[in-house]
Amino acid sequence: MITQDTQELVVSGVTFMVMGMFLGNLILIVLGLFPIVFLALGILIGQPQEVTVTREGEDAKVWVDNQIADTLTATVKGGVGLVSFSDPIPSSFSLDEGTNVKFLWKGVTEKQVTISYRATCAKRGRYELNDIDYETRHPLQITDNKIGKAPAPRAYIVQPKPMFVRRIRERKAITRIPMPMEARIKFGFPTTDFLEVRDYQPGDLYRNINWKVTARRLSSSPSALQVNEFEKEGKKMVWIFLDSATHMALGTTVQNTMEYAVRATLGLADFYLSRECQVGLCFYDYDAHEWEGSYQKTQGAPDLDIAFFGVDQMEPEVEAEEGHEEPEGARESSFSRYLFPDTGKKQQFRIMREMLNVDIRYSGESLKEAIHSCRRHIVGTLPLFIIITMLDASKTDALYEGIKELYKYSGRLRRRPSIIVFNVQGYKIAAQREVEGIAAELLDFRNRPLTGILRKMGATVVNWDPQTQSFAQALIKQRA
Repeated sequence: MITQDTQELVVSGVTFMVMGMFLGNLILIVLGLFPIVFLALGILIGQPQEVTVTREGEDAKVWVDNQIADTLTATVKGGVGLVSFSDPIPSSFSLDEGTNVKFLWKGVTEKQVTISYRATCAKRGRYELNDIDYETRHPLQITDNKIGKAPAPRAYIVQPKPMFVRRIRERKAITRIPMPMEARIKFGFPTTDFLEVRDYQPGDLYRNINWKVTARRLSSSPSALQVNEFEKEGKKMVWIFLDSATHMALGTTVQNTMEYAVRATLGLADFYLSRECQVGLCFYDYDAHEWEGSYQKTQGAPDLDIAFFGVDQMEPEVEAEEGHEEPEGARESSFSRYLFPDTGKKQQFRIMREMLNVDIRYSGESLKEAIHSCRRHIVGTLPLFIIITMLDASKTDALYEGIKELYKYSGRLRRRPSIIVFNVQGYKIAAQREVEGIAAELLDFRNRPLTGILRKMGATVVNWDPQTQSFAQALIKQRA
């Protein structure tokens, strides 16, 4: 489209030509022809129109704080003028080398330009770079700048770094962090791992009868049928409950309590999965209301015909749709998020995929509600429970009720704790100045009585300050 300045110039030229023809003045006619010729030349030359961009490489998975390298080749055809390119990167990416913005002057011939840069991925998540923004300008500024997008898709999956704890070798000697060796499931699906041969019992499948062993024993003396017994899956089970309340956002957008809690979750999951444990994952909200049972309507709607008996109807009667009246003090039904317990690399992949999407208020259930949602997968087992949260002495009722609920499914086994409360000290993460650091220490000091109460309840409390100690050091510190 022609710019406003060009339109004014054309109108002026036409005006001069009309006045020259009306007055018979050749000079005015010539002056009027100049803008017309200028416009014709500009339209004939034109600005760059066809822009194509290709991105080298493929989609990639990287860890947090690792670098990515990207190279693009842009091709411009047709027209003459200035062309600018921009490859928008996410706000959590920091540009280290190169540039993601490029300018070039397009002459008469076809022109290519290469855009290359390296960036550091500072935050977990899935990021998609879809289009390259470009802008073409006419050399004579006759037409408006053309803004467009050239497709060059690329997806990056930034995975959070697990806090590996494989250096802890002799657990019994240096730490109280339990391994769920005693968490044996009472029922489960048989696997293909042979366990023993035993006598037949009512209810055993006939296909499991070992006829060769039975015949061998019957040849020597009367004996019962012999049945092959196989290992049952799910001997060891661990449940991880991750808090997604608003206080987990304490810190910056890149380094906050939630990010360290996610890394701790991955580290603990990797630790127990590598030891052939079944690991389940559940999300809850520390700030959610306390669970008070199922959501049901406790009273019916009042009869308005009786209440307004004798009052004339002023408006035509309209049938209203039947509504649902919430009882007093009721709230909207919460939503649960959890992963069923499983083993191996498959479960590790599921947990990693879930950690990419977890965010503040990822679940709407309190701890007690989350346990209630998972109860079908907990009943019949004696699992190890790990609660990853940030302790807050001002809100303790929901945590106490959740731990009491856990004891219904665990109890104490040989005086070993089966509940771990992993406290990520987020106040120190958010502290940026010396004064804020002192305030963080005071707030952590206020939580000490809460830590003592939880330990009296039988839970193991692990305090982790990511600013001063590693994840493994926090676990080793819990000495027997």
